[in-house]
Amino acid sequence: MRPIDNALEKLLPEVLNLESFRFRISEISTMTGVSTRQLRYWEQKGCIAPMDRTDPQKARMYDFRTYVGVRIMKAFLDEGYRLPSAAEKMAGVLNDMNVFRDFVQQAFRGIDLVDGKPAVNMGPFDADGKKTLYGINDDGKIRYDVRDKQPRMGEQ
Repeated sequence: MRPIDNALEKLLPEVLNLESFRFRISEISTMTGVSTRQLRYWEQKGCIAPMDRTDPQKARMYDFRTYVGVRIMKAFLDEGYRLPSAAEKMAGVLNDMNVFRDFVQQAFRGIDLVDGKPAVNMGPFDADGKKTLYGINDDGKIRYDVRDKQPRMGEQ
């Protein structure tokens, strides 16, 4: 097993930080297929909210979570749900996504090579930390592997 370079590993959380993404209303509209008029209506109904802005333009800006919420809500509306139900279902999905994101952020230890393939190091598998859990994408099939803990680059 060979871990990836430490500099890259330290950069990954920053690169994967979706909270830093910001979108204008026209960009959200283009990316989701929801008109700006519809987005403003959803705001009025309390289904979505723009970010607080202090700049002189006070342009409507949305974060990544709102972008995802709009995509989800549109999918529910396209399935025939009414706006209140779609908004409620969207909130549930976003909460589930937060649980998943928090889990992955806490568990993720880096990318290592296991048997020559990139493997997601998900941290200790056992209570005493002697085993490590890896997730491996093996030609489109996800599998898991538990290995004895290996020293990471820079560890003794």
